[in-house]
Amino acid sequence: MKQIGEGARAPRDPRLDFFRGLGMFIILVAHIPWNPWTNWIPARFGFSDAADLFVFCSGMASALAFAAIFDRNGLLFGALRILHRVWQVYWAHIGGFFVVLGLVAGADQWLGTGRYAEGLLIDPVLADFKSYIGSIMTLRFIPNYFDILPMYLAILAMIPAMMTLERIHRALPVAASLALWLAAQSGYLQLTADAATGRTWFFNPFGWQLIFFT
Repeated sequence: MKQIGEGARAPRDPRLDFFRGLGMFIILVAHIPWNPWTNWIPARFGFSDAADLFVFCSGMASALAFAAIFDRNGLLFGALRILHRVWQVYWAHIGGFFVVLGLVAGADQWLGTGRYAEGLLIDPVLADFKSYIGSIMTLRFIPNYFDILPMYLAILAMIPAMMTLERIHRALPVAASLALWLAAQSGYLQLTADAATGRTWFFNPFGWQLIFFT
C-alpha cells in the first residue's frame, strides 16, 4: 500500500547518500575517545564540521523527497507525509535510546562501575526511571550523543510552515529561517535537554534549520 501523498518514488541520489554517510563516519571518528584521527577531522581546519555536512545533505534529500508531494498533492497531504516521517524518526530515537540504556546498564553492572551511564548523562535515569519516563517520551530529556535525531525531527516539522510561507511569497521562508536563527543565537529559543540541570539541546533546531533550508 502506498503511503499518503506518495506517487512514484523519486530515485535516490547516490551523491547525497555518499556525503551523508561520509558525514556520519566522520562524526563516529570524532566521538571515539583517545583517537588520534580526531586531529584530522574537518572541524580542525575550518569553520564547519561533519554535522554541518550531514544537516545540509539532509535538507537537500528532504527537498527531493517531499517538494514534489507538496506540489502535486497540496499542503495538507504534504504535511501528513512529513508527520509520518517525523513519527518514524521519533520512534527510531526512542527505540535507540532504550536499547543503549539497556546496554549501558548491563555494561556498568558487569564492570562494577557507572562510567558509561555517567558519560551519557543517563545515570539519573537508571537511578529513578519512573521520574524520567515522561521527559524521555516528550523529548525533554536528551542524553549525551542523542541530539541528532531530535534535531532532525524538529526541523522536519518546520517544513509544512516553510512550504506555506513559500506559497505566499518566495522570500518569506528565507526571512523566517533567518529570524529563527537570530533568535536561537541570542538564546531566546532553546529546548530543555534536562530540567534538573538546566542543560539544553546540544543541536538547537532553531539554529541548525538555517543550514537545512539553505
